[in-house]
Amino acid sequence: MNTTTKMSYQKNTNSLLVIGVLFSAFLILSNLAENKICEIYGFYFAGGLVFFPLTYIFDDVLTEVYGFKVCRRIIWLAFFSNLVVIVGLYLVMLIKPAAEWQNQEAFDIIYHQSFRVLLASFISFLFGEFINAFVLAKLKIKTKGKHFWFRAILSSALGVFVENTIFCFIAFLGIMELSVIWNIIITGYFFKLFYEIVALPLTYKIVNFLKNKDGIDYYDYKTSFNPFSISN
Repeated sequence: MNTTTKMSYQKNTNSLLVIGVLFSAFLILSNLAENKICEIYGFYFAGGLVFFPLTYIFDDVLTEVYGFKVCRRIIWLAFFSNLVVIVGLYLVMLIKPAAEWQNQEAFDIIYHQSFRVLLASFISFLFGEFINAFVLAKLKIKTKGKHFWFRAILSSALGVFVENTIFCFIAFLGIMELSVIWNIIITGYFFKLFYEIVALPLTYKIVNFLKNKDGIDYYDYKTSFNPFSISN
């Protein structure tokens, strides 16, 4: 058995810290960019869609290399980092602007999000990321670590669908027609899934690099899959 096969322990590494920072950064960036509506060849999408699928790629890397327990911690770290940024921006918006500063309205428009949209974003993120990590970790045990491409696509397909569905129904139900909501769900779903499939060769290389570099290939045989667990 080599140093990267079925390790029964986990350890913190510099690589893990970098991935954790990038995971949090892209989550925050996707939320800040969400308010811009972009267009490419007649296809309209929120700016955040450019960055948010990367969180699923980092989720895959974390779970595949370091295990569900470590990924769970990073998901919560990213969640609370995002929460701090949102609360901080809201507090800044409440502070009276200087009389000479004429950009308060533009600032509010860019950074203001309704409570309903924020709630939808927070809840859907947790459901989507944890489902993705759970399915990937369980399938890794079932397949004995083989067929990463299949496991990554399947786990992301489930996680993204749940995340998209929860977000759209919380954010838009009662505001938009049901047919429009499902159109948004399906369009966003296939875009994110396509994004991950295209990035899969790079994800493969990152996973293999980290397994060899850090000597970790964790299997969650004894891990608690409770997303709220803090001990195991």
